[in-house]
Amino acid sequence: MSVDQIIISGNVTRKPTLRYSPKGYPVTELTVASNYRRRDPNSKEWHDVARTYYTVTCWRHLAEHVAQSLDKGHPVVVVGRIYVEEWTDRDGVLRKTPKIDPVSVGYDLRFSSVLAPARSSSYQDREQGGARRTAEAWDEPPGDEPEEMNDPFDTTADTATDGATDDGRLRAVAAVPASEG
Repeated sequence: MSVDQIIISGNVTRKPTLRYSPKGYPVTELTVASNYRRRDPNSKEWHDVARTYYTVTCWRHLAEHVAQSLDKGHPVVVVGRIYVEEWTDRDGVLRKTPKIDPVSVGYDLRFSSVLAPARSSSYQDREQGGARRTAEAWDEPPGDEPEEMNDPFDTTADTATDGATDDGRLRAVAAVPASEG
C-alpha cells in the first residue's frame, strides 16, 4: 500500500470557518495557495512561475485549532496525504482539485513570529494517555531556576489587551509583522 505524503507551505486564502458533520464531528476546510518562484538569472528578479491551490480538510481537534488560530493571509505549513478529487462542472467539463488530508497544520515562522501559549496540564494529560502529575508537581518550580523568571508565553499579564479569554488562554495566535529583510 502506498501513501502519498506531502509537505506544502503557502498562505491561507480565506478565513477558515468551523462547521460540524452530520455525526457532530468538528470540520474546518481551508484553501492554501502555494507559489513557486524562480529568480531570473539575467534580470536578478524573482518571478512567480506557478501557483497551486490546495483544499485542506481538518477534522476533530485539528479543525477546532485551525479555525481558532488561523486567518486569511497567514503563512502555514501543511503535512498530510495528498489526493486528487475529480468532479464535473456545470458545463460538463471534468475538473480536478488537489486535496490534502492533513496530519498537521502549523504557522510558518520563516516570515514572522507568533506567541503561542504553553500547553495546560489537562491537555498534556490527555495527550500522554492519562499519565497524570499531581497539582503540586505542576505548580512547584524546579529547584535550580531563579524564583523570578520572565515567561515569554505568559498570557495572564494583560488580559484586557492581549486577546486572552477570562481564564488566561489566548483566543488566537498573535502574529508579528514580517521584516522586509
